[in-house]
Amino acid sequence: MFSPLKFDLPVWLLLPLLWSNAVAVPCNGTGYTDSDIHREVEELLSKMTFVEKLAQTRNTGGLLNPDFSYDKRGLDEFNLGNGAGSISFGHRGNPAYRATEILSDIISDELEKNNHGIPLINVADAVNGITVANGTLFPASISMGQSWNIDLYKEVVEVMAIENRAIGIHWVLSPELDLAREPRYGRVGEMYGEDWYHVAQYGIAFVNKMQAKDKSGFVRVATTVKHWVYGSGLAGINEAPIPGGLNDFWNVHIAPYVAVFQNSKPMSLMPSYSSYDHVPMHSNLQLTRDVVRDVLGFDGVIISDWAGITQLHTTQFTAKDMDVAGQQALAVTIDHEIGPPAWSGMEAMTEKTSDEKITDQVDEAARRMLYLKCKTGTFAHPTPNLSKINSTLRAPSHQDTNLKITRESMVLLKNDGILPLSTKLRQKIAVIGPMADVINPGHYAGSDYTFGSTILDGVRKISTSVTHAMGCFRTNDTNFEEMKAEAIAAAKAANVAILALGSAAVQLDPSNPRDRTDGEGYDHVDLDFPGPQVALLQAIVETGTPVVLVISGGQAFTMEYAAKNAGAILHTFLQGELGGDVVAEILTGKVNPSGKLSVSIPKLSAAVPIYYNYLPMERKVPAQMDHDWQFPLVNRTARYPFGFGLSYTGFSVSNAKPSRNTVPRDGTISISATVKNTGARRGKEVLQLYFRQSFPAIERPVKNLVRFSKVNLRAGESQKVTFKVPTSDLGYWVNGERRVDADTYTFFLGTSSDDQDLIAMEVTVA
Repeated sequence: MFSPLKFDLPVWLLLPLLWSNAVAVPCNGTGYTDSDIHREVEELLSKMTFVEKLAQTRNTGGLLNPDFSYDKRGLDEFNLGNGAGSISFGHRGNPAYRATEILSDIISDELEKNNHGIPLINVADAVNGITVANGTLFPASISMGQSWNIDLYKEVVEVMAIENRAIGIHWVLSPELDLAREPRYGRVGEMYGEDWYHVAQYGIAFVNKMQAKDKSGFVRVATTVKHWVYGSGLAGINEAPIPGGLNDFWNVHIAPYVAVFQNSKPMSLMPSYSSYDHVPMHSNLQLTRDVVRDVLGFDGVIISDWAGITQLHTTQFTAKDMDVAGQQALAVTIDHEIGPPAWSGMEAMTEKTSDEKITDQVDEAARRMLYLKCKTGTFAHPTPNLSKINSTLRAPSHQDTNLKITRESMVLLKNDGILPLSTKLRQKIAVIGPMADVINPGHYAGSDYTFGSTILDGVRKISTSVTHAMGCFRTNDTNFEEMKAEAIAAAKAANVAILALGSAAVQLDPSNPRDRTDGEGYDHVDLDFPGPQVALLQAIVETGTPVVLVISGGQAFTMEYAAKNAGAILHTFLQGELGGDVVAEILTGKVNPSGKLSVSIPKLSAAVPIYYNYLPMERKVPAQMDHDWQFPLVNRTARYPFGFGLSYTGFSVSNAKPSRNTVPRDGTISISATVKNTGARRGKEVLQLYFRQSFPAIERPVKNLVRFSKVNLRAGESQKVTFKVPTSDLGYWVNGERRVDADTYTFFLGTSSDDQDLIAMEVTVA
């Protein structure tokens, strides 16, 4: 094993001395214009060999082990002497300071060797914050998507940007713009929700806030919109092909990308593992090159997914060897590859020095990578100021932001009057279930939970009379009868049972690889609770003790038994470090729940897809039993619809109307309504505006979200909310062409996507 270089002084202080002995540092000044950067990039390119340019297309990552060692041979395999493009942290449980210190040593060591002063750029995921330990651990994207609070989410991304930059991250592989339309898919926890407009608002906020300029004028952290196109694979299977045609591609899957490109400027894009219409996205000339580059005008870096180029040869078989895989990737203008060094498509191009087509493509890829490094200040600040890491991470203001978003990221699905629990009655509380003493933030979260609170921790802070019984294991029935008996006894002795069930997005039991049931590669055939959890729920309900079901997991659950028999249901999805404390706050009424579902909850595992914006022929209601034989009859309505969520107070929506009944085709539609808090306590409500066109040229959804706003009202308070919708936002794509029709449009205004929660009105576009 190789130990990194050690200096008596901090590396970041010595870097100017190292550079002064080598070459002048490019892109190392303030006030740089794009033309200045392009000029310096071209000057660099003119001095670089083909192999040095090719090295910019490669990543070295995951080399840092849990014991902070790393493999020197692994580094050598990447030919870092030629100046590789990027580097990544390894194990997510490593403390941030030590991991950053070691990576900084590697970066500075390789920079000293580089002939042109080109540093590695540090790249990482950013779903919950930083992807190593000791940072602020936010809820996962699916949880924050339930908040419907974009202004608050901007505060979250501000913290993420500060903490990522503090540990030397100049480039993150977020936001994820995939649509969570397939509830069986294991990666739903990384997504914001099922609706493209809702997802796009989060994506725009992420890109603009993360890429804000620092004091020197550099982009703080470059972003990556991904995965182009993903999330709706056949049967919810990870990496599976995505069915659909050109109109489906434009109007559904890439709709959030179009909106993000129109309202922000992400610096990179990642294609998916999937194929679309049988063509892998990593080699799709039409969709990944022509649409992205020519139609949408994206000129940033296209970065492969991990081993995405490799799979063209090993899994999808469109390339007979890695040489062809590399050529296919370059042809679609993929600029940077992350994946195993032994199976690198870019590395296979090393001998192509006389192939003018390949050399031109590599030139362009290296050009984009160097531009990215210049814009993000990677040349000027290749490593962070280590002395500021500990004071930056987990700052008090960061924890305040975390608490605010966590409080708005849980959804109350059912309440038969059992909540909020009284703290004055000194109730005996039984906390039961395999998710009760677990922090479950998701697959791509930093995995140190030193600072976290579980549901059990939170409840113990609000009551001195708490008993705990696990009840069952998450996925197997080992010792189930004994564990169930203990849980039944605890429930019978309590005034209320808080039952924590769900799906683990991390492997919580190292000895049992099947312990993990959610996350990448862990897709769901059955959407009910895994293992013996439903049997445990039934046993606790049968005790007669009131049951509050608290759900943890990055997915929708069918909850057939729970919806009928639990006294209350709170879905927390994938919460960060403060989830347990906030659960306790909501259960006792200190916090009034305000989350709204960003995914539809199905009634049956077989009755999917269940997304709210279906095409009319997808869900004919009622079924025509004389010819549409469905046996047994499948109910394809949501158990809990998109946009739904309960509160401890009530709200009314009134005076909903457009300012004009007719608007020109290039005009703006204005629709207003009054929202009133009709209850006895302060609360937050999300006003949602949907629309449907009467007679489009192609089959269009029964309704589409077009605006939303979260309002905070005191008891008895009213507020007028006005939505302005340019008619261009009513458009759609037909065979790759955008159109807005003169037609009658029905708008629906209310508090969920369910028709009974909506007020309808018509506007004519002339």
